[in-house]
Amino acid sequence: GMRRIQRVRRPSSGAVAAAVVEFRIAGNGGLSALSIARSSGNAQLDRTALLVIQRAAPFPPPPPGARRHFTIPIKGR
Repeated sequence: GMRRIQRVRRPSSGAVAAAVVEFRIAGNGGLSALSIARSSGNAQLDRTALLVIQRAAPFPPPPPGARRHFTIPIKGR
């Protein structure tokens, strides 16, 4: 009985976790800030999400007035 209830209440493993990464782009296109805004609950995925942004940098220098602060979800597989 109880075991079945616990199984039902847990979200299905098919749900894809996502780490929400927050970062800021400097005037020269480099990263000026990078952090996990919301953990995916999976340390490995959080680290991978930060690496994804680090590898994407440097970015093209943003034009004046362009948005420089981004918060994006990065999903696990």
